[in-house]
Amino acid sequence: MVKRFASVLLALLLVGTAQLTTAADDPAAVVRDTAERVLNELRANRSRYQDDQELFRMVREVVFPRLDRERTAQWVLGANWRTATPEQRQRFIEEFSSLLLRTYGTALRQYNGETLNFLPAQMAGTDRATVRTEIIRPDGPKVSVDYLLTNRSGEWKVYDVIIENVSLVVTYRSEYAAIIKRDGMDGLLKQLAERNRSMNS
Repeated sequence: MVKRFASVLLALLLVGTAQLTTAADDPAAVVRDTAERVLNELRANRSRYQDDQELFRMVREVVFPRLDRERTAQWVLGANWRTATPEQRQRFIEEFSSLLLRTYGTALRQYNGETLNFLPAQMAGTDRATVRTEIIRPDGPKVSVDYLLTNRSGEWKVYDVIIENVSLVVTYRSEYAAIIKRDGMDGLLKQLAERNRSMNS
């Protein structure tokens, strides 16, 4: 399931050519603006991004500012966030972010001409929104992808992605809750650190 999310996360910010608006004012523009920036970078500097470190740097600079990594980490841990120490919380944000960085960066190389169709965004009050999209694939059925955004400090950021009614947050929460139950929070942090090291070697 995580690999499936990785391949679709590619399309999350890689495609879409709608006219851009000010992202601070429009949650849908967060997805569109970041998509256009990533796509333009890959088109202009494709050979550069064959290097993993250059690819990861671009993802960190372009994509990460559009993600509410603290909120995502909090929702992924669920009840375990409340019992984690401040140090454990910070370490989890860092290790989980590194995992997303490498997973997403690697998935960028799987792009195969998908396009993104935007549906009307749905607002939930003034600080939460769902941006609904459909991935149109050249050789398969369309895939529904919803982006959940929050505005906690005057800027819209993505904190969850729901693909065909399956939540990225819930998927990771189930996996990590089982590890925490067996090995504790420190055990999960150790496994994430080891996974990140292996992906970086």
